[in-house]
Order: sequence, then C-alpha cells, then structure tokens
Amino acid sequence: MLPTDSTRTLAARSAATSSTSDGLAPDRLRRRVYLGATALGIGVLIGSWIINIQAPRPDLYISIGHPLLLLQCLWVMVWLLQGRALNVAERVVLIVNSLSILVQMLLALVAQDSQLIGLTSAAYWMLVAVSILTFLLFNNRQALLICGGMYTLAVALPWSILLLRGAQLETYGDLGRVQLTCGAVLVLLSLLAWYKERFAAEQGQRYLLERLAYTDPLTQLPNRHALYLEIDRLLTESGEGHHGCLILLDIDHFKRVNDTFGHTIGDQVLTEIASRLRREVGAQGCVGRWGGEEFLITLPRVSQDEGCVLAERLRNAIALPLLTEAGVVTASFGITPCFAGDDLQRLTARADRALYAAKESGRNRVVVVAADLEDQASPALTEFSLS
Repeated sequence: MLPTDSTRTLAARSAATSSTSDGLAPDRLRRRVYLGATALGIGVLIGSWIINIQAPRPDLYISIGHPLLLLQCLWVMVWLLQGRALNVAERVVLIVNSLSILVQMLLALVAQDSQLIGLTSAAYWMLVAVSILTFLLFNNRQALLICGGMYTLAVALPWSILLLRGAQLETYGDLGRVQLTCGAVLVLLSLLAWYKERFAAEQGQRYLLERLAYTDPLTQLPNRHALYLEIDRLLTESGEGHHGCLILLDIDHFKRVNDTFGHTIGDQVLTEIASRLRREVGAQGCVGRWGGEEFLITLPRVSQDEGCVLAERLRNAIALPLLTEAGVVTASFGITPCFAGDDLQRLTARADRALYAAKESGRNRVVVVAADLEDQASPALTEFSLS
C-alpha cells in the first residue's frame, strides 16, 4: 500500500526539492510589514501633530517629539526601500522609541498633575509597541527582562512624582487603570511570544524528523519512501491523461569500485553521481536513491521521447571523469512510460525489465520498454541513442 498522508507528502516533496531561496522569504515578509507599520506611523504622527498645534495649550512633547519621530520614520522608510539590513533599522527604532519613552517620563517630573495622566498614558502605549519589537529582536528571556524593567520604571516613576508632591493618590485611579491595562497587554504579549517559540521549536523538530525519514543520508536525495509518494503522484497524473515516465538506473560494476578502491571512494562516487543527476534533471522531475547503487527518477508530464533524450543526457553526464580515484564509471538505464491503469508494481517492474535488458546488452546504454508487460508476451525493448 502506498502512503498517502498529506503531511508525509509535504515532507517528501520538501526532500525532493532544493530550498536555496526559501530562507529569504521571512526577511521579505518582515520588510513589507515594517514598511506598512512605518507608513501607518507616519500618518499617526502627522495627524496627532496637526491636532496638537490647533489645541489651546499644545503639548510640548508632541510639538517637538513627533517631528523628530517623523524624521526617524522617514529614514526607516528609505532604509527599507533600499533593501538594507533589517537588524540595523530594528535597533535604531528600538533605541529611538525607548529614548522617547524616557523623555516622556522625565517630562512628567515637571508636568502639572492634571497633565500627568495624559503624558504617561502615551508613554505606556508606546511601551507596548517597543515591547513588540523587543520580542522580535531578542529571545523570550531577554525580551521579558527588558520589557519588565521598562514597565517597572514606567509604573514607579509617576507614583513617585505624585508622592513627592504630596498628591492625594486616590484621585489618580485613571493612571492605575492605564498601567494595569498596559501590564495585561505586556503579559499577553509575552505569553504569545512564548507560545510562538515553543510552537516553532516543535514544528522545526517535526520537520527535521520527517525530512530524515524521507531523505537518504549519504546522497541527500529522497529515499525509497519519498519516491513511493512521487510514483503515486506520477500514476495519478497518468490516470488523468497526462504523459509520464519512470527511469531506473544502476551504476555499472559498482561492486568492483568498492572492492578496488574501498567503500569510502564508493560513497564518494554515489554522492557525485547523485549531484550530477540532480543538476541535470532539475525541475523536470524527482531524483531519488532507490537502493544501493540504483537511482530512480520520476518525470511527470514528460513524454517517452523526451524521457529517452533526458536519460541519454544523464548517461553521458555520468560517464564523465569523476573527481575521485575511481576515474570513469558508467551507468545503465531502463525507462518506461506510464500507462493508464498502472500501479507501483507494474510500473517499476517494466523499468526494472528495461534496466536488466540494458545490463544484458553490454551496459552503459538506455533501453526503453514501450509497451505494458501484461499486454504483450514479449514487450518491445528498444535501445535508445541520440547518435
């Protein structure tokens, strides 16, 4: 029975393809998110500054601080659009906004009691924004210590000012509510960050185990279990009327290589041939290690003629001198097209029959089975050559 679980299919597909550029995707997404957040911040800063200057008693911090923050946002926007390092922009924003919170708290030292709540409230919500960035930049433990320290300072400073002034603390319930709300948001943020870290670690471990289960450790090609799923895909598309081919190849006289040069050189031969096969096949199909010195290639939506041309190209690529003491090795190829109604056993049996014929005919050649074994007593076995 073929394994058809969707999770295993995804793992096998990931083992079958190279991921040279996938690591860039998170950075591109972060850059876009930062650009959107910066654009939103620019709008908020401009809008609040316009409202402030029209007020009877403009807020000193907004009048001076917001234009400076606007300059920071414009710099960040240009920096990001130029494709420069994200970590530099992140740290600049973190430092500038942390200083902004500190300035607001220092202004609270000279502010009137009636202005204290409004001034510190803005600082608390900026603290939430800075905390989000902190959890993005640092691990959970470091971020928790930084945010906890900033929040403790932001809570203690206003109440210390009020105590020094001899104010009646019970009249400042609004300040306490703002602080509690901000604290609750920070706790929720830390819990989400902890969950994200645990979830990412578990997902990473699961992905690694699945990849190990579907990857040949020597050649780093998909192993036989992964190839079962690729063959299943090939058969499904063939049943829908699409072309498809299967290539089975075997390194000629590989036992002689091991006996003459040792298993270490033999492993190097397998690794280099695997690399050549992967490079030549590219996105046309999936190359995997079928077992021992045998490799199997599935070619969805590839006709028999196209598959034969590819097999001949692969044969020539393998026959080039290797970068090992083994020198030149060759391989024999058996190729068969997919037919409607095929299953794993029938398809691989035809490819194996073609490979056996290539071996019997003198090796280092491509033989194709052009008909179903069960449909003919003596199926057509044809040697293919581009010459």
